[in-house]
This record gives sequence, structure tokens and C-alpha cells, in this order.
Amino acid sequence: MPDNIPNISPASRYTHLLTLVFLLIALILASVVTANIEEATRRQMGDSLQTVLGTTVTTYKTWIEYRKRAVTELASNPTLVELTQQLLQADIDNRFPALIPLRQFIKPKLDRVGDQGFFLIAPDHTNIASMRDNNLNRINLIHRQRPGYLEQVFEGHTLFIPTVHSDVPLSENGNRQSLSVFVATPIMVSEDVVAVLAISINFETVFQQVSALGRLGETGETYAFDRQGTLITASRFEEQLRQLGLVSGDDKANLNIRISDPGGDLTKGYKPETELQEPPLTVMAASATQGESSFNIDGYRDYRGVPVFGAWLWDADLGVGMATEIDVEKALQPYYQTRRTLWGVLAITVILALLLIQHISRIQRQQKQELKKAYDNLEIRVQERTRELDDARCSLEAANRDLKLLATTDALTSLANRRSLDTHLQQEWQRGRRNKYNLGIVIIDIDYFKDYNDHYGHLMGDNCLQTVAQTLRDLPNVRRPGDLIARYGGEEFMIVLSNPSPEFMVTLSEQVRQAIFDLDIEHQASPLPGKRITISSGYALASCLDLKSPQDLIKQADNALYQAKQQGRNQSCSATVPASNKATN
Repeated sequence: MPDNIPNISPASRYTHLLTLVFLLIALILASVVTANIEEATRRQMGDSLQTVLGTTVTTYKTWIEYRKRAVTELASNPTLVELTQQLLQADIDNRFPALIPLRQFIKPKLDRVGDQGFFLIAPDHTNIASMRDNNLNRINLIHRQRPGYLEQVFEGHTLFIPTVHSDVPLSENGNRQSLSVFVATPIMVSEDVVAVLAISINFETVFQQVSALGRLGETGETYAFDRQGTLITASRFEEQLRQLGLVSGDDKANLNIRISDPGGDLTKGYKPETELQEPPLTVMAASATQGESSFNIDGYRDYRGVPVFGAWLWDADLGVGMATEIDVEKALQPYYQTRRTLWGVLAITVILALLLIQHISRIQRQQKQELKKAYDNLEIRVQERTRELDDARCSLEAANRDLKLLATTDALTSLANRRSLDTHLQQEWQRGRRNKYNLGIVIIDIDYFKDYNDHYGHLMGDNCLQTVAQTLRDLPNVRRPGDLIARYGGEEFMIVLSNPSPEFMVTLSEQVRQAIFDLDIEHQASPLPGKRITISSGYALASCLDLKSPQDLIKQADNALYQAKQQGRNQSCSATVPASNKATN
């Protein structure tokens, strides 16, 4: 306040001083509040990014386990085993009589699920069968690029083989090679491994579809990259990359974009200096390719040079790095709006305060009236802005709840997903150990569901899964706090039962089987009588939890399920109670 304002009493000066102190405190408090809001927004965004990334990776691994089971089943097919023996026994020049029917046998199975090809590999690591003639009698590319994997398969293990560079170019005139991933399983004859079947699964389509589910807001994306930092899934910003000149012609971003830091935001006109040396990897890619898992909420440049927040990891099983990123500007948009509102209110407050001080200097009485009015207005505005802040916080908390629900619920059936199941089972196991009570599980598998999908289509298959899930959810006997119904994977479901009796396990398994049978869902592709959807189930009961683990109980129930299938399906079998309730319907 200027000192030359006339007729200012000591009381007025004191009032002016208090006003200035108030403004200073308000500015300090506003700075602290905005800093806290920004920190909370960044922290919550980091949690969201890690949740989405973890969910995406879990989805990949669930899908891989499903494919491993399918390839293992194919490798045990008697026709394939017989043709493999013929190829192994024949001379190199006399293998075509067995190779032709082998290709005819495998090709429809590859086409059905979109797989890209196969190898039949002899113990000397040479290809004795493939869809392409020029692969025959050559050292298999898995052995050349991923030493050690085939040896494990020849020892009897079924493995997912991470990305290898295919010998098929991306285009006829291109030098770049595509990436392939394989599921390899042994072919057994009298308990001896005689060869290895390696299926080249449709890496690109599956990774693209799953990665697309991990997109946050308008600018968030989840993508995968290899050890060299090369993008191996589609980019959300394909068209933008084309406009920036990073992708040309009909090329795609995947396999053509390196996750490197251009040094500035290319989308805002930044032009990197021409240098002979390649730009360094982004902060995220440099960390992930070293095998590290972390997150960054301070901001770093992505491969477009745009500042982003991100969470990342390197998955040794998949052999790829995974990252979930979102533009800083979009991620902090709620914070920016809140900050603008708060500082706007403070700016208005400062202006009003200065005007009031000027009025106080002229007319003491009028100054007091105007000051009171200003404070009244300020209180109203602060309340309004506080309500807006509360609304923004509530919206953010709702979004976080939705993300948490997405991470624990199966999207198709609305049952608990595999991640939620594993957590619940571990908790119930510990509770059962403390309280000395039983724990039981029932594994349910829809009979000949693959044939159902092939006959009626995947849309009808999804409807069937949803109907079965709803029937399980309506079971009256699975209502206790420790009970849980979850989708175990594919067409398999699991029921966790807290402290059941053996008789209850038998009764419940039969009730479930009968309930699904009574749905009377047509299944013309089923070889079972009645031509309707049926289930097989295996159940197991653990009474001494100190001597076992949840995995032991799952294995027992899975063995019982296998027994039910071997005995003709549409029935339930027990791992602990010698009961087999075969349908008489």
C-alpha cells in the first residue's frame, strides 16, 4: 500500500497490514495445496498405469498357458505320432510320402486358430517337417537363435519360445524380417521323446488385441518391444507417425519404430539435429531392456518426443518388454483445471483486496462495508471451487474403483478373474490353516467346447460361457464369505469352498453338473447322447492345510477332472472321495 495515501489512521494501517499478510498466507497455502494435488494426481496415475500393465501381462500369460495345453494335446494325437515316426525312419530323400499327409493333417488346425506354421524337429535339431519346403533338413531357427530351449523340450517340457526372427521377409522386396513366437512340446513314443512339435502362433494378432485393451483415455497406450528397443506391436499413433515421417508408405509402425528419444516433441515441430549416431533409447526402454521393472511419474519423452508418464517391465517368459504410457498433458489435465480454478480465485481475491485497500484509504466507513462484502463474495466463491475440487476428486476415485474392478473381474462372464482367484485362494488357505478347517475346490470344464465354438461360432461360444457363468453365480449353496466362483481360463471355471464336508462336495458337484445339463443348450457337435452342453468336473478337499499347498489341491482337482473326461465326460470325479456320479439323463 503506498505511503502517500492521506488520512490513514493507525487502525487502518494495521488493517492493511493484516490484509497483506492474509494474501501472503493465501498464496502460500494455494502453492502447498496445488503441489499436494499434483503429487496425488501423479501418484494415482502411477498406480493406474501399473494396474493396467499388470492386467495386460496377466492376460498374455493366461492366453499362453491355454495355447500350451492345446499344442500338447495336438502332439499326443496318434495320427501325428505315427506320421512323425515314419518321417524319422525314412531317408532324407524319401520323406515326402509321410510329409504330405502330415501337412494335410496339421494345416486345418493351424488355420482354425490363425497360427502361422509349424516345425517338426528331430533330436539333431534339424527340421524334418514344415509347411515350407526350404525349411526342411536345416538346423531349426529356434535352436540357432534361442539356444537351450529345444534341449528343455527334448527333456519332456512344454515351453513358450519368446520372439525369434523369422526367415520370411515382411515384403518381397524388403530386407526386414518378421518376428515369430512358438509353443514347443515333445512328441512321445513309449515315454521317450522322439521329436519336438513347434507351432508358430499368431503373435501379432494376439499382442495387438490385448495391447489395445490397455489404452488409458485419449492418449494412453500399452505396447511391447524387443531387446533392441524395436516396437513389435501396433502403435496407437500410427497416423500421427506417418504425418511426422517416422513411418512411410504402406509400412506399419511395428518393426519399423525404435523406442528412442528424439530429443524434443516432434508433434510440436521439433526437428532433431542430423547425427551419425542413433538417438538413445527412451528412459523407459533403456531401463526395461536391462531387465528392470519400474514406473515414472516425473515425465520423460516417448518415441514421438511427447512427455509421458509410464510403467514398464521386462518379462523373461515372454521375452519382450511391456510398457503402459500416457501423455503428461492429458494425465494431469484434471490437476491443471483445478490449479487454474484455484489461482483464478486467488487472482480475483488479490484484485478485490487491492481495490478495498484503496477504498479504505479514502473513506473509512465505506472501506469496512466493501471489505465485508468482498469477504462474503470470497467465501461463496471458495465454497463453489471447493465443491468443484470435491467433484473432481470423487470422479478420480470412481475411475480408480473402475480400474480396480476391471483388474479383478473377468470381462466376459463378470465372475472373478484368475488374478482375483489366486489372491482369494491364498487368503483362504492361510485362514484355513489358522482356524484348522477344510478347504475344497471344484474345477469345471465345458465338454467339447472347442467343437461348440467351431460349429456355432465364437459369438455363440461367448453367450454359452455367459449362461454357464450366470448359472454358477445363481447356485444357492455358494454364498458364504469364504466361497468364490471364478473363471479359471478358457472354458474352465473354479469354485472355492470354505470348510465344506466331503458329502457337501459330492452333492454340490452333482448339482452343478445337473444345473448345466438342465439348461438344455443345443450342442450338435458333441459326441455325447442328448446333443446338449454338458460339463465335467473334478473336486478335491484338503483337511490338513499345513502339509499341502494351494497348488497341490489344484493339481488333485485337475487330475480328478482328467479322470472325469477319461471316463466319458458329463460327470464329476473326486480326488479324495471315490465318487463318480455319471449322468443318467
